[in-house]
Amino acid sequence: MNQTFKKYTFIEFLNLDQKERERYEATGKLLKAKSFGVSDVMKWDYLTVKEIQAKLSNSIDYQGIIDIIQELTAWGIEKIMQKTWIDIFQFLKFVDESIQKITEKEENLSYDPDADEENAGIENYNQFGYFATIDRLAGGDPLKYESIGKMEYSIIYAKLLLNKVDSEFIKNYHRIKSKSKS
Repeated sequence: MNQTFKKYTFIEFLNLDQKERERYEATGKLLKAKSFGVSDVMKWDYLTVKEIQAKLSNSIDYQGIIDIIQELTAWGIEKIMQKTWIDIFQFLKFVDESIQKITEKEENLSYDPDADEENAGIENYNQFGYFATIDRLAGGDPLKYESIGKMEYSIIYAKLLLNKVDSEFIKNYHRIKSKSKS
């Protein structure tokens, strides 16, 4: 079946009936990503990455999409609405691929607690999400939270990876030392 698509502005796209909009959405998800000059995700500030990551992990509506575009591009609502639906979906694909890249990188930071850590309640830290990272990097000083949140994601990621390697080394070193004393 050959389908034709019009080059609607985003506001025109939003005003389509639901069935027609869904047809465009399905095609929009297949489009090639386009950054429109937005830098690589590793250069975004940490807080922006984490907030967009959280938004995309939940069901997102068109207002959420507009909010993300505004945050990353500083475009006003009128400029966004005058972009074509194709432009919006290409940019959204860029954002989605960028966040997927971060999610994959963060797998390197994952940590499997041992039984003792689980029994001690390590999972209680999960409720704090990325706030725990900001707090630890700020040394518990709330006056530093904002500056940590504004740091490039790449710097925060490198520091977290270094912390993980340090922690694993210390844990392994203590295990080796305790075995040699036995």
